[in-house]
Amino acid sequence: MNKAGTQAIETKRLILRRFRIEDADNMYNSWASDPEVTRYLTWPAHSSVGVTKMLLSDWVSRYENGAFFNWAMEYKETGRVIGNISVVSLIEEIEAAEIGYCMGRAYWGQGLMPEALEAVIGYLFDVVGMNRITAGHDVNNPKSGRVMDKAGMRQEGILRAGGRNNLGICDVAVHAILRADRKTDAELSIELQDYEWPYEYTDHDRVIARAVVFDDDGYFYFVRAERDDDFGKEVLIETSGGGVESGEEPESAIIRELREELGAETEIVCKIGVVSDYYNLIHRHNLL
Repeated sequence: MNKAGTQAIETKRLILRRFRIEDADNMYNSWASDPEVTRYLTWPAHSSVGVTKMLLSDWVSRYENGAFFNWAMEYKETGRVIGNISVVSLIEEIEAAEIGYCMGRAYWGQGLMPEALEAVIGYLFDVVGMNRITAGHDVNNPKSGRVMDKAGMRQEGILRAGGRNNLGICDVAVHAILRADRKTDAELSIELQDYEWPYEYTDHDRVIARAVVFDDDGYFYFVRAERDDDFGKEVLIETSGGGVESGEEPESAIIRELREELGAETEIVCKIGVVSDYYNLIHRHNLL
C-alpha cells in the first residue's frame, strides 16, 4: 500500500480536495445540518456550525497521515463544497478499503456522486495500490446502491442486522469492486452490413446518437415508431435517438432527442461504443 494520503483529484464537474476550516459554512448549510441527508448515516445532523468546525479541525490535523483519505467535493460551477467522500475503513493486510459518502440534497440526481466515487476508486487502485474496495448501504436506501453500481461496483450480499445508523439496527447491502474487475476496453466497436439490399455505393454519411435509457427503478424506455418510407411500412420498437445536427456534439444531441421523444431529462452515464452500419437502399453510411 502506498500511503499517498488525500491528494487532489479532478473530474469533469468536480474538484476533490482536502477540506479547509473555511469550508465549515458550506458544509453545515449544504448537508451536515440536514436530517434528510443524515437519515441513513451513522452520525447525527450537526446542531450548529460550531460542531462542523470542530470536525473539520480534526480532519485537517490528520491530513499529514498518509493513510487518511477524506475529500471535499467542490463543484466547479460554483466553487462551493457540496459533499464529502472518504475511506472509512482500511484493512492493509488484504489491501482493502471501505468508502463512505454524502452530499447536499440540492445536488442529488445529477450523477455527481457516481462521478466522485468512480474517481476515488481509480485513485485508490492506481495511486494507493488497493486491491479491493467496498461500500455499504441500508437496504432501505437503494439509491445509494445505485450510486455504487454506476461507479462499477457490484452487490455481493446482505449482512442481516449488520449495521446501525440514525434509524437503528439495519440490514446492510455490501457492494465491492476488485482491481481485476476494472474494464480497460469497455467501449464497443461494431461493424454491421446490410444484406437485405445489395451494396452499390455510399454517397453520404450520417452521425446518429442513440441511447439505452433506464431509470432509478430499473425500467427501460423505448420508442414506438410507425414507419412508412422507402424501407417499407411497419411498426418498430427501438432505442431512442436520432441524427446529430451540424455543430452539435453527440452527447448534446442525445439529450435533445430524449427530451423530444421521451419527454425526459436524462443523465448520460457512459458511452457504450460506436456502431457503423449501412442503409444500402439509400446509399448511406451510419455512425451511431
